[in-house]
Amino acid sequence: MNISQSVAELFDFAFSRRNVVAGSVGGGNPALATPAGLGRAFAQELTDVDILQFALGLEHLEARMYTDMLAANILTDKELRYFQSFGSQEAAHVKFLTDGLSAAGATPVQAAATYNFPVFDSRQAILDLARIAEETGVGAYQGAAAAIQNKDYLAAAGSIVQVEARHAAIVRMLLGQKPVPAATTPSLTIAEVNAIVGPLLGA
Repeated sequence: MNISQSVAELFDFAFSRRNVVAGSVGGGNPALATPAGLGRAFAQELTDVDILQFALGLEHLEARMYTDMLAANILTDKELRYFQSFGSQEAAHVKFLTDGLSAAGATPVQAAATYNFPVFDSRQAILDLARIAEETGVGAYQGAAAAIQNKDYLAAAGSIVQVEARHAAIVRMLLGQKPVPAATTPSLTIAEVNAIVGPLLGA
């Protein structure tokens, strides 16, 4: 799937995060499915804690993804070291967001019991999904940033998205692709995000 479009519509991703974590805020207001006024609707409907919960759900998915990729025992040498590092960093993101939500008095969302990842039976299958997941994560964080009110939370999200973007660039290089394919970050519609993330959770 081509996810190279631009970032503003990613506000929808956070509201449709029922495909990433259990439950949804606001009952899935259909008004948010229209392109007009996405940023305004996002900001009115979601709190900073809602956004962090969404981010944590995505980090759980990525952390489990790297665990399963490494368990396939296919990658070697430089690629193995990269993916070991990526997995460790995604696990650190999970802890960071979990601790932040707990400190805010919220109950952090948990990882799904299972994820419907493709079979990691080849280098290509592993790298392809890693690219999609990391680029989706970059767009999600960047799209939600404008709605975050607490500057400390915004700084935390900014520090994570930089790491996600570096992961994406390295995976692109391993695939023989341009590490930075465009001057702007991708954007996804609700349908595109659901098409990417929903199948991984059986949605």
